[in-house]
Amino acid sequence: MESFRSEGNINRTTPTVTVKARRGVIIASGGHSSNVNFRRIFDPRLTEEHQIAGAPYSFQDASGELAAMSIGASLWGTANSFERRRVVMKRNVVGSKYTYTTWGPKSPLFPFSRATGLNLGNAGWGHVISVNQVGKRFWNETQGELPDGTGHKSIDPYVVGGPQNTKIKYDAPQYLHAALAMNEGSVAPDYAAGPVWVIFDSAAVTRQKWNVTPPVVDIAGGYFFVADTLEELARKLTKNEYQKVPMPPEHLVATVARYNSFVDLGKDEDFEKPTPMYKIQTPPFYAAWGAPLCHDAVSGIRINGKCQVIDVRGQVIPNLYCGGESAGGSNQHGLGRTQCQGYIAGGNAAADVSW
Repeated sequence: MESFRSEGNINRTTPTVTVKARRGVIIASGGHSSNVNFRRIFDPRLTEEHQIAGAPYSFQDASGELAAMSIGASLWGTANSFERRRVVMKRNVVGSKYTYTTWGPKSPLFPFSRATGLNLGNAGWGHVISVNQVGKRFWNETQGELPDGTGHKSIDPYVVGGPQNTKIKYDAPQYLHAALAMNEGSVAPDYAAGPVWVIFDSAAVTRQKWNVTPPVVDIAGGYFFVADTLEELARKLTKNEYQKVPMPPEHLVATVARYNSFVDLGKDEDFEKPTPMYKIQTPPFYAAWGAPLCHDAVSGIRINGKCQVIDVRGQVIPNLYCGGESAGGSNQHGLGRTQCQGYIAGGNAAADVSW
């Protein structure tokens, strides 16, 4: 373990560090979204191709959760993984490995991200299609993310116990569920959905004035491809580390041809994309990485109102506390969650005289 030097902190680079706690131990290691095996406990669809919002500058490795579980801690909120928007996200940034945000060439993180990513904006999805690892469309590209907990537009404002909450119109977008679904390229043992590729042509680039050259897109790393034909484009995709199966060129050709027929028809007969307007027919053609990414961890270690860790028998583990994304069962996001639980856990740990 290694940390920054300050009063009371540990500054070591040895593999194992033993710490004697005077009052208690607080687990606040930031969640588990970077640990593929651990996050798949909660949702087996979250295989390795799905990057995390914190990468490449922050990794949530589940170390705190694993340490607590090794002495009997229980998991909690295990059904929360698809309850709210920020657990898994669809972003408007494509063409780079890390698509949560954009990092400019002047950023100290740019050597790790390698590309800023092409930001399509909300309007850009009308100029592209999304296909899975075998070159087939799977849903309406213009759909957004899952509802954001109690912030759903049809129950605003949300009132605890209020009768208006029963009038919610459930219209959760299904894009993410479709993107994570098994397809013809899913194989044992993980049956991963594989990458999502955003397909468009040079006419879309001209209309939207997109910059499709490095360092905006990551060509060298295998997250953005360009070719004169759709067949050639499909064959290039195996250069990406997560494209485990070759994309059949005939699938991509047929998918684009069918979508172009919807433009002539003025109606998307497959997925009801609103009024398809732009054919994909002008070379060169482009494929940009657009797989969903993992964000918050809302499943984790079970705690009580004092942020004490609870074991698998429902009993408090003495002197052990947990807060933030390492704790399970919270629907709060970000600083509100971490500061509140940090205050509660810290205050109770300081006052703990159980030993």
